[in-house]
Amino acid sequence: MRKLLLSAIFLATLSASGQDASRFDGAWNTTVTCEPKGSTLGYTLHFVSNVVGGVLHGERGTKGQQAYLAIDGKIGNGGNAKLTASGNTASAAYTHGPIKTAGEEYSYEVKAQFTETEGKGERSTGLGIVGRPCHWTFEKQAAETPKP
Repeated sequence: MRKLLLSAIFLATLSASGQDASRFDGAWNTTVTCEPKGSTLGYTLHFVSNVVGGVLHGERGTKGQQAYLAIDGKIGNGGNAKLTASGNTASAAYTHGPIKTAGEEYSYEVKAQFTETEGKGERSTGLGIVGRPCHWTFEKQAAETPKP
């Protein structure tokens, strides 16, 4: 009887953790807003990210081209995520830092927190010398209802 009870608890735990891993799955409206800093202009971008198996991926633009942006990372069971934003810079007017050439590669970390329906994240600015504040928001799209 005790083995049966322990097996049931173990299976329930596995089932619950499996549900947690995929509870974030779906399409997410993604917005990133980077504030102006010094003479560098600010901007806001909108695109769709997808989460499959708790792993987020979104991109805007064409990989390798100017103004390309990708966001990637795993969302933990508790909703915490350490994401990586990477891409290629747009025009020099929107590029902050010592290198202001359009098309240069860049990347930075985003620390985010998700619930089943929304998420918020902030760019890690490190020492703050090169980085500037960038705010990320994620809004889960409603799942489509299957048609009969």
